[in-house]
Amino acid sequence: MQSIPSFFLLLLTLFQNPKSDLQPADYSGGVRLNVTDFGAIGDSTSDNTAPIQQVLDKASPGDTVFIPEGNFLVRTLQLRSGVHLISRGILAHHADAKSGEYSIEKQNSPNPLLKGEGVADIYISIRAKSKNEGIHLTKCQNIRIVNSDLEGDSTKFRAYPGILAFQVSGLDVSSTRIHHFGSGRTETHSYQPGTGIRVLSSNTISIRDSEIFHNGENGIFIHGSRKAEVLNNTIHHNGMSAIQVAFGNSGKENDYNFSGNILDQNAADGIDINNRSPENAKEINTTIAYNLSCDNGFVNGKSTPDGSGFGTLINVSDIVIYRNQAIGNNRPALYIEDCGTLLTKENQADNQVEIVLNLGELRIESSQYSSINLMANAKAKRILVRDSKIGSLSLPNQIEVEQFEVLSSSFSHARFNINMKGNLILRDNDLKNTSDSNVLLLANVDSAVIEDNRIESLKTTAVAIRKPAKNVRLSRNLIRSSGPVIFDEGSPNLLIQDNTIEVIPGGEENLTLKSNFPDRLRLEGNEHLGADGKPTLVFVGKGTATVQEKRIIGTTDFAEVNVIEN
Repeated sequence: MQSIPSFFLLLLTLFQNPKSDLQPADYSGGVRLNVTDFGAIGDSTSDNTAPIQQVLDKASPGDTVFIPEGNFLVRTLQLRSGVHLISRGILAHHADAKSGEYSIEKQNSPNPLLKGEGVADIYISIRAKSKNEGIHLTKCQNIRIVNSDLEGDSTKFRAYPGILAFQVSGLDVSSTRIHHFGSGRTETHSYQPGTGIRVLSSNTISIRDSEIFHNGENGIFIHGSRKAEVLNNTIHHNGMSAIQVAFGNSGKENDYNFSGNILDQNAADGIDINNRSPENAKEINTTIAYNLSCDNGFVNGKSTPDGSGFGTLINVSDIVIYRNQAIGNNRPALYIEDCGTLLTKENQADNQVEIVLNLGELRIESSQYSSINLMANAKAKRILVRDSKIGSLSLPNQIEVEQFEVLSSSFSHARFNINMKGNLILRDNDLKNTSDSNVLLLANVDSAVIEDNRIESLKTTAVAIRKPAKNVRLSRNLIRSSGPVIFDEGSPNLLIQDNTIEVIPGGEENLTLKSNFPDRLRLEGNEHLGADGKPTLVFVGKGTATVQEKRIIGTTDFAEVNVIEN
């Protein structure tokens, strides 16, 4: 057993004691300033921009500006360093606030509800309704948004984010609701802007214990940023992914922890980490752990093109995926494309793992999936499946896996079609199949070690080995089928040793083993449990074989094969 790389051990500790490096702003030592004492009126009509801004401007660092009960309309309030803002009433946009027109070129509005530019050390706890951004932060430091409720305009087809952070260092969002920024998605193949939290070119981000829901696009979008944690949130009914990480050109994307979240009924993926770069898979030192992903990838009951459970991973590396659960999502629990090193452990899903293009090393341990599917263009250095419960394994023609190991696992619908370049090890597995397909078909492989497995096929041959499969060894297996239990098409130097090979009555050929034109076949120490007086071990045509068996129930027919017996 290979040891877990040190960075994996480090990542596995993150979700056990998740902590943000952000220091809480000191908002308790200053003066509390009530905006109604300075002329603000919470009457749902008056424009309170000037009086509230006057209080913010006059306050000293450490002071708190307080908004009492009422509905206070403003256009934009400019935040100031060290001046905190708490509302018991509602801050909302006045009719005179300009909406602007969202576009790819213009992704921030002229009138966010709160705007901070180059400010630091601010605590915000507000109730707010915004037709643009709720809070827009640029080049800020140490901003805490706690116990807040930010509501957007659900009638807007193209909406600004609830929180927009650009070049921010130290953003803490906790115990906050962010919702209805943009209209809900109605089409399976199109969506409209409107993100709960949008983080751009920033670092040291913490989003915790919050609810982010019914936004037009993603719940949380992180681009070109590093050191971000998203912990213990409920993110649901958003128009794209619950959490999406995208990559810029800076190369800063690194150090993420997405743990303990409920990702429910979003129209795309639970977690999407997408590095569409021509460079090799980027090492991002990321943990995805203890998330529950349910029913993602649907709009009005119809499937969208997306919808993975706890991970769409594209061109990334150094990721630990631990103890997640995926239920009812429309696409793979885990989609892997052009990735480097991934460790997945103790995950449970009712759908599959899908592997596309290139892969460094993937370890699936103590997990449960409906299937593991390698696409026809997959090339991997190493895949390890250990101590897991899997429905089936799909390996189409012409894949390449330098080392493919399946150990101590069970497959309830085993149909292994091995036609690959590389080396295969199947050891101590339970492989069962009730269909008309072989449990194990070795069509092409550089080497294969099949040992200590329990292999059963109720309707057809359990193990079929074709001539292009080289260096194949079957040892100490219990193999049962309706027969022929093992079918050899002339694989060179095939070794079948110390197996128990049992015929289940009822097949067309009740044979334990049939070999067509054996090519230096070796049978050593096997037990053939056929039927008394009926053929059980049969060779066809010419060839060479060594037969030194322990026990044969039934008769043998070696045709014109040159057989050395003991």
